[in-house]
Amino acid sequence: MKGLAFDDNDPLGAIVGDNPRIKEIKEIITRIADEDFPVLLEGETGTGKELVARAIHALSSRSKQPFVAVNCGAIPESLMESEFFGHKRGAFTGAIADYEGLFRAADGGTLFLDEISEMPSHIQVKLLRVLENNEVRGIGETRARKVDVRVIAATNRRVNEALRDGVLRLDLYYRISYVHIVLPPLRERKEDIPLLVEHFILKFNKIYRKKIKGITNKALEALQYYHWPGNVRELENVIGRAFALGKGDIITVDDLPMDIWDGKEAVNPEGIISVEEAEKNLIKKALSETGGNKTRAARLLGIGRKTLYMKIKKYGIKI
Repeated sequence: MKGLAFDDNDPLGAIVGDNPRIKEIKEIITRIADEDFPVLLEGETGTGKELVARAIHALSSRSKQPFVAVNCGAIPESLMESEFFGHKRGAFTGAIADYEGLFRAADGGTLFLDEISEMPSHIQVKLLRVLENNEVRGIGETRARKVDVRVIAATNRRVNEALRDGVLRLDLYYRISYVHIVLPPLRERKEDIPLLVEHFILKFNKIYRKKIKGITNKALEALQYYHWPGNVRELENVIGRAFALGKGDIITVDDLPMDIWDGKEAVNPEGIISVEEAEKNLIKKALSETGGNKTRAARLLGIGRKTLYMKIKKYGIKI
């Protein structure tokens, strides 16, 4: 293979792509990494928000200090205040020892708050106070303690919708979004799929000590034809599955899951497909995935609804 050399010590190396938006995100990371500004990452599940957060931390002067990542949606609401801010022994039933909490655990480093819109409003209020005063007071404690933590937050919801629905407080949004980075879904940067596939092959060769040489053109076309609801994380899973179940040293169509390659020929026997045929197939796939919803299908395809109507008529697609 050519073009990539896998280096797990390169903070930006895991953010793979030549898409203009990916290049811009890398430039932003480089510019802000050492500035300590709070950052809000917006993007669908699997687009690489934690990779971006880790890259920011690794390129900052905090890189030798802790990087603490937490999924806000995975913590029971009853334990959330204690988990974030700590507690004193005996402060409540079950508090059998002092607990420092995540902010103190990340002191000097970076705290990554994934899915921050899943945090209850009253905890968001307490979080805002900590961010404004740089002080944490655990449950049962009588005095606050200073902390030095850079916060990077993330959400898989569209921020404007989260604000509209009231699941993200406006005052907290203003505090955590000095830098707001939107990560594109994989379906909007399919030109990066070959690079990502090569990256994952190099990565898994190193991890599993294998010698997979590459992927067939037909398998790569199937990957580019697919709509990737799980984004880059799903693509990584697919390549990992091919490593686990594949029999040869080249990944083929037979090594791909059936929901990606379901027996429908994406190419003709010569391995070539016309642009119009490819476009027609993509439109049919998008309409199938959205149950015929043209607005959602247009969004999946990255085109306007009027353009979609014109193409449906042009290709005689029946819904």
